[in-house]
Amino acid sequence: MAGTNRMVEKSRKAIKDALLELMYEKDFGSITVNELLKRANISRGTFYAHFKNLEDVRQSLIDDLYAHADMLFGDYKASELAEDPYPIMLMAAEFMLASKDPAKRVFKFINIYDLGINLKDWLTKFILEDEALTEKFGSREIAEVCARFISGGVMHTYNMWLLGDYPVTPEVLARSLADMLTVGLHGFIKAKEA
Repeated sequence: MAGTNRMVEKSRKAIKDALLELMYEKDFGSITVNELLKRANISRGTFYAHFKNLEDVRQSLIDDLYAHADMLFGDYKASELAEDPYPIMLMAAEFMLASKDPAKRVFKFINIYDLGINLKDWLTKFILEDEALTEKFGSREIAEVCARFISGGVMHTYNMWLLGDYPVTPEVLARSLADMLTVGLHGFIKAKEA
């Protein structure tokens, strides 16, 4: 049974990796199952044993991204991160940098194929689930605007960094983001309390 599970995981990984490789080369909408089969070196039956269609593979990649995010943020509450986001920002930067396959490739496509929207929505939800932090913003509506601003800015910054727009170390990236978030959040919350 353990051997079967390894084979299943190996096939699923080959399919997802092949899709990511093809996404480097062309638009998702123009990728065919036949191309994917050839790239992954699998049979049609193996593909359909694991996935319904190409969109199902893409959704699996998005789910993998959520699982990575849950792993990174799982032990924290948004209000704790608002106090000192540096450790989690550094952990995320190091994770993205070290995860060449497949996570780094997925992050490179963060603004394509709705991955960016999905990950920003996940981060927004993570922030809004922290009732203590939401209350500090003054209202749920204000908290939603702030959460979307934070998640959009953070994800865009990581994405541009991964694409090489600014070659800084993970420590510099994390410290810069952490300082901006801390100063900005604390200033905004103090203004709301005044």
